[in-house]
Amino acid sequence: MEEFNRTLFLAINASVHSSAEMQLFATFLAQWLITGVPLLLIGLWLRGTRQHRAAAVTATLSIVFALGCNLLISSLWFHPRPFMLGLGQKLLAHTPESSFPSDHATVMFTFAMALMLASLRELGVLMLLLGMSVGWARIYLGVHFPFDIAGSLLISLISAWLVPQVLSWRHLDERFLDALECLYQRVFPETARRNAQL
Repeated sequence: MEEFNRTLFLAINASVHSSAEMQLFATFLAQWLITGVPLLLIGLWLRGTRQHRAAAVTATLSIVFALGCNLLISSLWFHPRPFMLGLGQKLLAHTPESSFPSDHATVMFTFAMALMLASLRELGVLMLLLGMSVGWARIYLGVHFPFDIAGSLLISLISAWLVPQVLSWRHLDERFLDALECLYQRVFPETARRNAQL
């Protein structure tokens, strides 16, 4: 399996002849696309219905849980990044730490899965495609193996499914959302009133 992982990495990783434009595009995907996630979460809360706000809360908690799983896995099992093994081209600055799983891909995939499970399928599918693009870019730039991205997808699936199950116990999801909406209305009364009228 490890040999296949390395072979697949070398097939996706940038060649020595890759263009500067392609490297710039991949760097945008690998480093900056993830900044859209908190903006979309805020947008779902501010401009959406109660269903959208519930999806934003569930997605946020799912992402936090998934990243916690990543931290636990990487602390228990160290897997070197490709450039630490002298494999391929490294075109993105990165510290020499464990590669499995990818935090960037995990955030994107977990957000996508949480949206789809919350019946926001179109946005969820879009985020899934963007997540795949992020995963490709991080392999292309030499900081992750393909199995790191596949592992992120698996962790995201589990997290996005498990967190809502836990929250639905004794209607914790509804009670938590009620508390957050009440806090939001007290802290930002004018904004909450304007958004309620949209």
